[in-house]
Amino acid sequence: MKNIGFVIFAITVMFVIAGCGSNSQSTKEQQTKTISIKNTYEFKDKNKDHNSGTKKSETIDVPINPKRVAVMDYGALDTMKSLHLEDRVVAISKGQNSSFLPTTLKEFKDAKYLNLGNPGRPNYDNLAKAKPEVIFASFRQAHTATLDEMKKAAPNAKIIFVSPHYDDYIQSVKDYALIIGKIFNKENTIKKMNAKLDNKLAETKKTINNDKVLFLNVDDKSIKAFGSSGRFGGFLNKALGINHADKKMKANSSGAVISYEYLVRKNPDKIFVINRGKNAKSSQLPEPLNNSVIKDVKAVKNNEITLFEANKWFFNEGGVQATIDQMNDVEKAFK
Repeated sequence: MKNIGFVIFAITVMFVIAGCGSNSQSTKEQQTKTISIKNTYEFKDKNKDHNSGTKKSETIDVPINPKRVAVMDYGALDTMKSLHLEDRVVAISKGQNSSFLPTTLKEFKDAKYLNLGNPGRPNYDNLAKAKPEVIFASFRQAHTATLDEMKKAAPNAKIIFVSPHYDDYIQSVKDYALIIGKIFNKENTIKKMNAKLDNKLAETKKTINNDKVLFLNVDDKSIKAFGSSGRFGGFLNKALGINHADKKMKANSSGAVISYEYLVRKNPDKIFVINRGKNAKSSQLPEPLNNSVIKDVKAVKNNEITLFEANKWFFNEGGVQATIDQMNDVEKAFK
């Protein structure tokens, strides 16, 4: 009887051990589960090239529900905030003293999020410290030298470029949001957000008239304008249908430097402005636009100059809620 009891005990122990091993393996498999993401982005050899780059596509196996995410694209950060995924973020490109963050993302100034510095010149030491599993990158990092350094700093991280494509802006905003939704098992929430974006697009287009518009980026060195295609043009002119005051202007991601005489010659009905001077305030008209040479330009004479928050527009491209907020700005400009 003792021998029979011992055999039964031994068999029971074997089943328990086998069960534990199976659970351990199952947990490990769950932790390493990935999803295949097709990532298409615009790549350039040099980071100061403001012309169109080369389109690249690659398939990446990304861990599902990553716990450590570095974010170099504010559109992605905006979407992660909408999905209540702030606790997954470990590092962000905030600029010096968090000066690049728009007011809508001000909570990320908190020091618990490592600062990766200027998006175009990342702090690779802090990126290494962050030990991210995933990096959401923007067009500002899609250059040979920058990408090589990022891979050295975070060799195990999956890098996903999420800046919107200007030739199909709204659709690409939705597509990248859906990628983030798939990674974090929140596809249904993203689909609802995308539907809201579509509704907002239709609503905004109804408010837009035939006024000719220029979108200006003003800093301490110059006045720049963006074309009817490419950066900002793909959104404002192609997607929303705003009438550009100079349809011959070529696309340039930094904007083309213009003169006062140019403004007089093109004579826009409306001017949208982001003030990016060193000590500028988004609510303050840039000093270069307080000039008698342009006093008879329609937009100036009729007080049709609309100021947009600089960080909200210049850095925060591509998030679903961010895009809705930008359309609210456009609606106000046309009312």
